[in-house]
Amino acid sequence: MTKSWKVTTSALALCAAAGVSGTAVANEDVLRLSRDPANVVMPSITYNGWNYSALDQINLTNVKNLTVAWTMQIGILDQHEASPLVIGDTMYIASPKPNYVYALDLTKQGVIKWEFRPTMDVALATAQTCCGAQTRGLYYAEGKIFYSTLDGQNIGLDAKSGEQLWRTVGVDITRGEGMAGNNIVAGKLFIGGNEGGEFGVRGKVHAYNIDTGRNQWTMYNMGPNNEVGIGARFNKNYPYLAGANPALDSWFGDSWKRGGGTSWGYFTFDPDLNMFYYSTGNCGPWNPDYRREWGKFDTAPNGTLTSYHNNFCASQMARDATTGELVWAYNITPTDMWDLDEPLITPLLDLTIDGQARKVAVKAARNGMFYVWDRANGKLVSEPWMHTYQDIMKGVDTVTGLPMYDITKIMFTDLADRRRYTQADPVAANKPADYTGTEVVFCPGTAARNWENDAFSPKTGLVYTATDNSCGALRMVKGDYTPGNALTGGWRLRTSLSGSPQLGLNGQPTNVQGQLIASDPIARKRAWAKEFTTDANRNPVMATAGDLLFQGGTDTGVMRAMNARTGDTVWEFRAGASFRQSPISYRFGGKQYIAVIASSAAANTAVAANAAATAPSRYRRSGSTLYVFALPG
Repeated sequence: MTKSWKVTTSALALCAAAGVSGTAVANEDVLRLSRDPANVVMPSITYNGWNYSALDQINLTNVKNLTVAWTMQIGILDQHEASPLVIGDTMYIASPKPNYVYALDLTKQGVIKWEFRPTMDVALATAQTCCGAQTRGLYYAEGKIFYSTLDGQNIGLDAKSGEQLWRTVGVDITRGEGMAGNNIVAGKLFIGGNEGGEFGVRGKVHAYNIDTGRNQWTMYNMGPNNEVGIGARFNKNYPYLAGANPALDSWFGDSWKRGGGTSWGYFTFDPDLNMFYYSTGNCGPWNPDYRREWGKFDTAPNGTLTSYHNNFCASQMARDATTGELVWAYNITPTDMWDLDEPLITPLLDLTIDGQARKVAVKAARNGMFYVWDRANGKLVSEPWMHTYQDIMKGVDTVTGLPMYDITKIMFTDLADRRRYTQADPVAANKPADYTGTEVVFCPGTAARNWENDAFSPKTGLVYTATDNSCGALRMVKGDYTPGNALTGGWRLRTSLSGSPQLGLNGQPTNVQGQLIASDPIARKRAWAKEFTTDANRNPVMATAGDLLFQGGTDTGVMRAMNARTGDTVWEFRAGASFRQSPISYRFGGKQYIAVIASSAAANTAVAANAAATAPSRYRRSGSTLYVFALPG
């Protein structure tokens, strides 16, 4: 599909607004506050998920003069993933487990106004959840702060006093179901999702009244139509969605009940359409033989899957923000068996395509492909293209909407099943001692990128994403499911192998571990890539109207500013720690500030005298410090 694209002037005009112009059902307080770039009222700053600040006092000309204005020690030695909020003269920050909330007085350089400590079983939450120390977000509306704890509590606080106004438990932590804290406030609802797909959890989104905390609705990502929210409005854009029960019939037997597809990525919202957007996690279990007829993989001649698509794990979703009804869905990686789930932001852009203004949703997906959909109906606007090297598919068939899989990358538990489809032996040259012949080497290795915030600049028209060049080597194994005991009970149902490569966009070996890439959704290609060789540096990125990008540099323990048009580094500050959260920019007292928490978990690798000069351990130690930067004067 050949298209002539350009960014519309309406998109450019949104740089100081809340992301989209409509106010019909949006929360008016959130829209009003986010129109003023002095404030930061949600993760990624505005409803459209741009993670873009319209402030330009700090710019390419003067950023070299940026210096520390003040700091604060948080005291919790873990990776901080929730970016701060700023409303008026108060900054709010949330810590990783235990998920404390602090209100800081900006008139007094961060003196603590109040601190809230939830009642939380940190040991249980740690044992029963995967992959981090979340929460990942705080949310503000109507004088209240909202957030979710790792063990699944949704909490509303009085923003002035820190008093708990309500508390509602949204998940069952004893079964491995937690909450990452990626949510959104839409209208009078606080909407969030769950995590725990590797524990046999079924993915869902749920909504709570912001005044009372009462659950208003819960919708699952797979199962019967009534539980998924599929009704007359659902757009059956492609043949694999055409069945009577598209989220149920695509699963073998009752495997959908443990299907994964959890909702732990960031949400975006279009008030004009009253729709919110999110994507779903890995299929559960990872072994696809438990989700299809054992050992069977049906494809058309071009490699598109013809059965057991496992809707809707590893998928893009769009729902009505009032009712939760599913308006459209797109299976990005059908029957995902590589852990190429999609816990990612879905930026909302306005583009002109062949002279026609289009509202689109975009995603630099975890499977290495870049997607552009019509955000009203979910149809592909253009043929997806590769932003980071992948080899599981030969492209996407725009007629069926499905990837054209390479059969040599498909997982099977039993060698006889695999041999019916392919004689390929991808690890023949590097066989492990317990080699079975079912092993597969594939790219990307579970993540071309991960949950970290993207950024979009309406000034450059580029989408910025932190990526990873690692490939993977896996085999599937048999196992039994014990609820809440996934990590020790075998429900992951795969075994990792060593020796997988790193490959660049051209498919050739590289020493580049990760990159910050700038994707041009108009030209359908990378505009530039900033390379990192000692660490993937897969951290969130923020853009500003000063033509700057800000990102933590885990590779050398620095906070960086880069030229948004070229990726060139224009300023660095040595923090001596790692970074896992997005920086923010806010204005107070007429002055622009940049804030970020530099944080590292408690374990410190010993640094030998003969360690490489570029070893990341030389540049970062344990700690958690809030840094606030400003120009002198």
